Amino acid sequence: MPFDPMQPADNSPFASAPVRNSLNALKTLIDAVPAGPQGEKGDKGDPGDPGGPPGPEGPQGDPGPQGDPGEVSAQQLSDAIDGTPSNVNGVDTLNLVVGDPPTAGEVQQVIDKLNELISALHR
Repeated sequence: MPFDPMQPADNSPFASAPVRNSLNALKTLIDAVPAGPQGEKGDKGDPGDPGGPPGPEGPQGDPGPQGDPGEVSAQQLSDAIDGTPSNVNGVDTLNLVVGDPPTAGEVQQVIDKLNELISALHR
């Protein structure tokens, strides 16, 4: 099908087949244009930045002086960690169905689990 510059028509419902046919016809026309001869070689470009050090690197220098301590000293960090709870992953969940009203045994199981958790949180 030849190229149809009138597709799609203004304010018409869009149909993909006529537009696709026109685009394929344009590609066929473009592909039929012969390629010209190779052009002349261009000027040599700027060599640019080599990206590496400017020359051979010398031996490693002496270490510098000790820097100032950070915002927190080792002792301050240790004190802060000591104030946090320990890992409680070893405390299992309490699988308990509580009756209505709860029995004394059920309440005691809750108390025992709470005590286990509190003990695990201590350092």
